[in-house]
Amino acid sequence: MLNKLALSGIKHRIRDYSVLFSGLMIASAIFYMFMSLATNKSFLNSNSPAAATSFIFGFGIVLLAIITIVYVNYANTFLLSMRQKEYGMFMMLGAKSSKISRMIFVETFAIGAISTVIGAFIGVVATSFVSRWIINALDMQVKHFNSFYLPALLWTLVFFVIIFMFSAIRNSISLRRSKVLTLLNRDSQPVKIKRNGVLKSIQAFLGLILLAIGYFSMYYVGANPVFIYLGVPLALVTIVAGTYLTINSFVTAVILMLKRNTKYSQKGLNNFTLSQLSFRINDYTKILSMVSIMFALALGAITVGLGFNNQIDNVINGQNYYDVQVTNPDAAQQKRLKSLNSEKKDTYNYKTLGKKVYYRASEFKNQPLGYSSMNTQTMASKTQTTTEPAKNEGARYELMGTRLPDQRTMEAEFLSDSAYQALNAKETTTVLVKTNSFKNNLATIKSISKAEAKRYPALKTQASDKYEAYTLINGLFSGLEFMGFFLGIAFLAMLASCLMFKILSGANGDVKRYNMLYKIGTRQKVLRQTINKEIAVLFAVPAVLGVVHVLIGLQMFSKILYRPYANIEIPFIIFIALYLGYYFLTRYLYKKIVLK
Repeated sequence: MLNKLALSGIKHRIRDYSVLFSGLMIASAIFYMFMSLATNKSFLNSNSPAAATSFIFGFGIVLLAIITIVYVNYANTFLLSMRQKEYGMFMMLGAKSSKISRMIFVETFAIGAISTVIGAFIGVVATSFVSRWIINALDMQVKHFNSFYLPALLWTLVFFVIIFMFSAIRNSISLRRSKVLTLLNRDSQPVKIKRNGVLKSIQAFLGLILLAIGYFSMYYVGANPVFIYLGVPLALVTIVAGTYLTINSFVTAVILMLKRNTKYSQKGLNNFTLSQLSFRINDYTKILSMVSIMFALALGAITVGLGFNNQIDNVINGQNYYDVQVTNPDAAQQKRLKSLNSEKKDTYNYKTLGKKVYYRASEFKNQPLGYSSMNTQTMASKTQTTTEPAKNEGARYELMGTRLPDQRTMEAEFLSDSAYQALNAKETTTVLVKTNSFKNNLATIKSISKAEAKRYPALKTQASDKYEAYTLINGLFSGLEFMGFFLGIAFLAMLASCLMFKILSGANGDVKRYNMLYKIGTRQKVLRQTINKEIAVLFAVPAVLGVVHVLIGLQMFSKILYRPYANIEIPFIIFIALYLGYYFLTRYLYKKIVLK
């Protein structure tokens, strides 16, 4: 009977539980998405050249587990606060506390189990969709990745079952220890806010010290990769703790400073907004710290993923100057060449005689040969042109790669027109094209390269064109690039879910405050502006600190990424635009709850 009553309570309050269910489902879905990478050893070993990848993902699991536990704890508190008045009424009517404890245990565990199962299913579907979208959009080569990975699913189910088991026990114990009047009047009881200036000062000092240690650890890891096994866990602990202490101390200090500034605080409803933030900040410190860390992880992962994408372009441009090379083009190849958006198109003729290859020197005067070079220390590549390839080693190497495999080891000579014409040998024509964008012309470049390999079978095993170089380099970096984008999207969804859930879960308690302001004559426009400011602060605090974490954290990749800060504005603009979208959605939903 009690089990039926508990489950019927969920059914009849499903609308009130919608925020709770959606938040828990997203949490379990994101956990599965991360575990599908972290527990797949074959995927990590075959897609990452870094030996420490599994080690880093291990600490990622610990961090995500901590974040999830804190998140579920907030959800659990929200669940208990919604039903405590009803439980108090049951106890007042004579129900035994042991029976009520059993009922809340069943209800808590049922909600957790249902949301976990649905969330895990959503995680499998989301993993499949996101992975296919990323792989197709960025032309990645990812090995041993499965959207449905049984060990990850089992880890997700076991982890959440254990969490909700402890949550249900905790709720039962908490209810048994609470008095009936306390349960009935919990919403009416004042919340005592303790402020200790000395303690806040100590927290601020410790927070800055811990952040400095964490930042230095990440910088030192970037300069000395051997330090990674000590630097990563040290950075993880110090930055998480430092973020919590910094938010808890500095945000409170700023709010108090603004409240003392009467010119600002007495303007409009600013004092009410500051009081709301001051009232919330102690309860919000944990969630804001979590969101700040996830903001840094999400933005950092996407930025690093884009960095590896740029690394592919940089390396292949350092290998080959020309995007396409065609020998004796037939009608089909001529048609494909015309469809390219060409920036530079050069045609060279040569003759082979004995063990030498002979070119017309005049053709290079009219069409300077392009060639690439790359500094292996800095990974910086540059392109140049020359009219005298005979005097330039880089140009001779570039030209050698444009010939058929059996002619590449031959010595090249550059003759006058008359001397070239006098040679009694078969002439070969090579067409070299540099497009305005290798990636934008990739489909056509691929078809030309495949057609060349079909026309000249020797190219299947000894090809040296740019597309083959791209295939090789893309296979090397695609795994790391995929991890970055995949985890970035997952953490973005998680951080938005956490902050939205925390703000919306407290909206019901704010209805009375905004109704009171409305009854004393405050205009709706002013109330909306107040809500906009309050939620903007809650979104801005973790974002600012998260951006700082990312800017310094990119130093960890300085040895494996060429110019890790190059084009950093692109992921930042995209990410902040999405983050603002979550902000506008949250404030819209919040207004729907608290305003008439």
